[in-house]
Amino acid sequence: MSKSWKIVVVGAGAVGGTLAVKLAAAGHAVGVLARGAHLHAMRTSGLCLDDPRERLCVAVQASDDLAAFGPQDLVILGLKAHQIAPVLPQLRPLLRPDTMVLPAINGVPWWYFHGDSSAYAKGVDGRVAHLESIDPGGRMLADLAPAHLVGCVVHASAEVVSPGVIRGNGQYRYVLGEPTHQLTDRVQALAALFSAAGCDPQATPRIRDAIWMKLVGNATFNPVAGLTRARMDAICDNPELIAIIRAGMAEIMDLARAYDCDPLVSIDQRLEIARGIGPVKISTLQDLERGRALEIAALLHAPLEMARRAQHSMPTLQVLSALLGALDRQVCAH
Repeated sequence: MSKSWKIVVVGAGAVGGTLAVKLAAAGHAVGVLARGAHLHAMRTSGLCLDDPRERLCVAVQASDDLAAFGPQDLVILGLKAHQIAPVLPQLRPLLRPDTMVLPAINGVPWWYFHGDSSAYAKGVDGRVAHLESIDPGGRMLADLAPAHLVGCVVHASAEVVSPGVIRGNGQYRYVLGEPTHQLTDRVQALAALFSAAGCDPQATPRIRDAIWMKLVGNATFNPVAGLTRARMDAICDNPELIAIIRAGMAEIMDLARAYDCDPLVSIDQRLEIARGIGPVKISTLQDLERGRALEIAALLHAPLEMARRAQHSMPTLQVLSALLGALDRQVCAH
């Protein structure tokens, strides 16, 4: 290892916790922002990751106060997309001019139009456009200098099964890329960091293509999992559900092309990837079972807003959004 990185993971759930364990096990100084029983478990017993091959347990600096960590080389945002906005102003004590911030989130990111060259990248006032559904008023773009951002698309499935313990399926693939669609030294260094930690990273010069490729699955399988309470394998074995998912996938792929992006796979290929995930609970189903707000804005509202801009019809996604939205309101009411 050429150097030890200073890394803070904000949110040690399934995604963030998995990365915290892998990076700490590789010898890096990892701090984790957490709360409640999860924080207590980390302080007393460490943070553990179970997968089909091994069990890794590591000691991390765990705190509920970001100011406790100091400047970092890398900040990983492991929160849900709708949880990030209030955290961004709090990141300033962690940031040096060269600190990378890696939002490991599902769906359309708030920074999508930063560095974008498509016809929709500018607002009516000539400034970088923003999506009201995920960044009202463009506050998130203003609260964190975009120069810190590196895009990340997560292809890893995990679940927090008890405080301090995460269960993964053994797949740790992460696509990393600059919002400006350049293959830079820092992205390659980040890919090397992940690779040395036992992950399977890919550095790409076109991170938006990878975002759409993941969204093709997230915006279809996730709402279906929430609405049916079914695991991934059960959904894949249900022809009626797969017919709905196919229709939604076609809509999203067409929208990606309208935004000058390539979704990278065919519908059949994306379905095969989903089948390979195994009998896991998709994140939306995990949130539903825990009584948490569902991740709708980044997965459904944002692409629907983008579709309106491009005058693109998405009837299947509109139905899924309406149904999952009604379910989310029931969850939040309780």
